[in-house]
Amino acid sequence: MDKICTECGNDIPQKRTELGYKTCVNCSTTDSYGFVNIVNHKTGNTVQTMPKEQAEAINKIGERKRFGTVLKGGSKSDSYNPKHTKHKVSMATIGSEKLFERVGEEALYLCETKGFDTASLYVDKEVKDYVISGSQAFQLRQIMRVLHN
Repeated sequence: MDKICTECGNDIPQKRTELGYKTCVNCSTTDSYGFVNIVNHKTGNTVQTMPKEQAEAINKIGERKRFGTVLKGGSKSDSYNPKHTKHKVSMATIGSEKLFERVGEEALYLCETKGFDTASLYVDKEVKDYVISGSQAFQLRQIMRVLHN
């Protein structure tokens, strides 16, 4: 036998009254619940119950195409664009000819005016800052050694 909702007067299903509810689903002030899949293993999963709003947000994040996710069949090129990143890393090619020439000119100038050690420190800094590659730094040091001796 159904009971009557204390808010609107509609019938409440018996199972709901057995659980102790005194209002119908429409009049309930309890927040809805949602579920998030928890992946334990490739053959067995479970779900986590949580407030519906949080579950929707988490599930939305899990649906994004990114880095070739299997779920959406996306590929890295579909959504990843390094030009749109917010990182403070230069997107210029490390060790381009133009950069190598610029660093080389400065390194040779420093080698002539302030010595090999100062020029070598400058070259190290440019490698750390991803301006030139390690092999280019090696080449510059070889040239500086020849000119310094």
